[in-house]
Amino acid sequence: MIKKFNIFFSARLVLGMVFIAGCAATVPGVSVLGKLPVITTAALPAAMKMPEHERLVYRITWLGLTAGELVAEVKGRVTWRGRPCYLIEVTGRTVGFVARFYPVEDHYRSYFDAEKFYSLRHEENRREGNYRKNAVTDFDHEAGKARFRNAVDKSEKTFDIPPGIQDNLTAAYIGRLMPLEPGQVYAFKVCNSEKVYDLFVSVSVRAQVMGRSALHLTPFARINGTDFREGRASGYVTDDAKKTPFLVVIKAPVFTSVTAVLQE
Repeated sequence: MIKKFNIFFSARLVLGMVFIAGCAATVPGVSVLGKLPVITTAALPAAMKMPEHERLVYRITWLGLTAGELVAEVKGRVTWRGRPCYLIEVTGRTVGFVARFYPVEDHYRSYFDAEKFYSLRHEENRREGNYRKNAVTDFDHEAGKARFRNAVDKSEKTFDIPPGIQDNLTAAYIGRLMPLEPGQVYAFKVCNSEKVYDLFVSVSVRAQVMGRSALHLTPFARINGTDFREGRASGYVTDDAKKTPFLVVIKAPVFTSVTAVLQE
């Protein structure tokens, strides 16, 4: 049961403050989509600026305990397959009492095209209890294909992808580049676990939270037209040009809630 809702299966959502599809909780979206305009990445401004370097550290709490730590970093610009990219890395681990009964050591890396703003490559090296995964997904946008390879079980898979596909990490950053405004819904195509999700993020209100001017966000995801439902999540990003995610609460059916708070 823990594996069904482990801390970092949910905590990866911290990156984009509920921008990442398939990682954790979602909410039913039929009523929202019926009332609000949906804005896709095609509406992105022509000139977008990613941080060249950024390091965000989050404390994960569960049942009142400090359960883990998540670190998200933009490491700078690199070249991948002849394309200029931003290198994004995320590490997550459980700590203290939680680490004793469920050790997690996860590392993720993505190559985010610096001009076209989509994912070129996503790598995951996960150790979650007895579970192991060491996998790479390469995205060929010209061919409309993705190739997945897992070094642990030697599995391989090639599947179709739509234009502008994001992975779990790059979805967080493309979300932060969108001109988030209350009363609007933003849509993304995200690849997670070799499946393509439609991810929607509803921006509801501006508010003062933890001494910050913030925007409140709520996500929901669909796969093949069906709502993806595993708990509920909502979160806050700073109401400024950076749109830094600083608080998220994920409510699960069994494990009450997981909270992630930006530390530095």
